[in-house]
Amino acid sequence: MASNQRGLVQKNIITRAPYFVGFNTVGQSSPPYSLTNVELVKRDINNQFATPMGSRLMLPSFGTHIYNFLFDPFDEYTKNAIIEDAVRVVQSDPRVSLVSINVYQQDQALNIAMVLLFQPEAVTDNLFVSFSLNDKDTF
Repeated sequence: MASNQRGLVQKNIITRAPYFVGFNTVGQSSPPYSLTNVELVKRDINNQFATPMGSRLMLPSFGTHIYNFLFDPFDEYTKNAIIEDAVRVVQSDPRVSLVSINVYQQDQALNIAMVLLFQPEAVTDNLFVSFSLNDKDTF
């Protein structure tokens, strides 16, 4: 046995290339600016929730109507309308399926807590989106 091979154990590790790769600068001050798989899908869905419907050039159906409900009374009608729009946003992305959703109001904010099933990895993860009534940048 050669001296450079003594004591070395070779492991057969299969590294898989990411299914999804994308560019992201949100929350990152320096490179790398890439996200992959579940984190990329979550960022893409968050981008759609952060965009008021009709405000994106050339994509009028991109975004959410939830901003229209922020100052409405939080009754069953409003809650169901928010759930319906959140479901529409999630269903617009073929990489995920909605497992559960909960909408509630707390501390001057509308909150949406979701459990999503990410494909093709079959991984479930939580996604939390908050729409603050006090956020001056939103309006």
